[in-house]
Amino acid sequence: MRRAFFLILVILCLMVVSGCGKNDKIPNPVKEIQSGGQLRLGSLYEPNTLNPLLSDFLSVAEVGRLIFSGLTIMNDKGEWIADLASEVPTIQNGGVSRDGLVITYKLKQGITWHDGAPFTAEDVKFTWQMINNRTINIVQRDGYDKITAIETPDPYTVVIKFREYYAPHLTLFNVIMPKHLLAGVDDINKAAFNRAPIGTGPFKFKEWRLAEAIVFEANHSYFRGKPRLDSVIYKIVPDSSIMLSQLKAGGVDIVNDINFTQLDQFNAVEEINVVMTPGVIWEHLDLNLDNPLFQDVRVRQAILFGIDRQFIVENVLKNAASPAVADQSPLSWAYNPALTVPARDVDRARELLIQAGWQQGTDGIFIKNGRRLTFSLVTTAGNKVREAVAQMILQQLREVGIAVEVRPLDPKMFFDDVLKRRQFEVAMYGWVSGVDPDHSGLWHSKNIPSSLNGYNGQNYPGWRNAEIDSLTEAGNRAVDIETRKHQYYRIQELIIQESPVIPLYFKANIDAVKKNVANYRPNSSPAGNLWNAWELGFYEK
Repeated sequence: MRRAFFLILVILCLMVVSGCGKNDKIPNPVKEIQSGGQLRLGSLYEPNTLNPLLSDFLSVAEVGRLIFSGLTIMNDKGEWIADLASEVPTIQNGGVSRDGLVITYKLKQGITWHDGAPFTAEDVKFTWQMINNRTINIVQRDGYDKITAIETPDPYTVVIKFREYYAPHLTLFNVIMPKHLLAGVDDINKAAFNRAPIGTGPFKFKEWRLAEAIVFEANHSYFRGKPRLDSVIYKIVPDSSIMLSQLKAGGVDIVNDINFTQLDQFNAVEEINVVMTPGVIWEHLDLNLDNPLFQDVRVRQAILFGIDRQFIVENVLKNAASPAVADQSPLSWAYNPALTVPARDVDRARELLIQAGWQQGTDGIFIKNGRRLTFSLVTTAGNKVREAVAQMILQQLREVGIAVEVRPLDPKMFFDDVLKRRQFEVAMYGWVSGVDPDHSGLWHSKNIPSSLNGYNGQNYPGWRNAEIDSLTEAGNRAVDIETRKHQYYRIQELIIQESPVIPLYFKANIDAVKKNVANYRPNSSPAGNLWNAWELGFYEK
């Protein structure tokens, strides 16, 4: 839970969906929003630094959004919008070259750092140099290492040249560092800046009271205008029960990333709204297609139609998830809107099995050539929710005539051995989706792990499909987003048609927000829930 800004960058394009129980949606009362006030944000975890480039802690990413800005940012609707840049570069506006190898950013003018120094293109170039400096403990360099040069023809133009086309180029430069403060520092890993940073964001760092709180004050010179709030306090409350008590007592206004097990407790607090946001993790079943049992697509389809995703979401997950239709979130720009989540259809599942030559035995389980239709479902031990879902799948498929044995395994053994070496019949686990829809690592046939490739790749089902290979390659080459979109549309259609995996659901992020908080718009992209911190405020009483 404390981890991983960039695991979350794996991140999908997302927006707010409804919650559950009495707090279905954040209300939109016709009320004035007051100017000023102090927002108290509760966190179970304390940051280990305030420099987002040096840490993968979620808490660091959260406070980093208050302090720093990027060239672009993703909003709560999954749309890229300009931040320090004056516009999002595209082919149409001349910001992206036809081959995608040159990206040009025009910067907003008149922006200053919190200490009053001007923000310029040199800060962007310095940030790239800092990220690629191997003596600095940068947690994520992917994409930046594909840049061959950055040119700054004037203080407000940044020209980025890539060695090869990098489709998710907009995910880069989400944090910009000040050259005038860091260029002369001998060891940035130990710089005082990391505990008292200077940024261009809506709030300035004021003080850090260890194990208690971090205090930020409004940046009156913020380029979007002065924030509504006067200050933000990031309160460290390492016990979830105490956090709930503080929320009830008014000690905190927002609590992000509530544990699923506490959902009912938070729902019972009248003064708050519990908000569900589609998460970046989608749960699914991998079918080992090298197993003769699953080589007939009709058997795979019978499993697909035998599982009731909606029932699982409502009864096991208490609506803290949304059913998945394929590998893309419904809120991703690459999601195919023509698709719907397959509904459970026991009769259709049985008919498919009969067409495939199976006959139902006296105990209800289908048989073919003396073999019962049964398989083992392996998953990670210790995850009670996942184990409960597995048991529900067992029951639902038993009603179809398919026998399932659930086998929880040690997580390390599951991921490092069973999955990697494809020693399973059916495996259930979650993938972390990214902001960019490229899933070639999951579907391209070259990424089927085996002794021939050193067990590299994550195409654990062993899906071999020439059209999929072509689509994933084309999706990575195409520069125009509309072209890419239709390639991913087709991949989702093929996932449903061939069912190498059975998508189950996207887990939701659960947040609790006091009802008087205005403009809280949760965002499951790497921009985080504080992406629009300058707009946050309180309704007038």
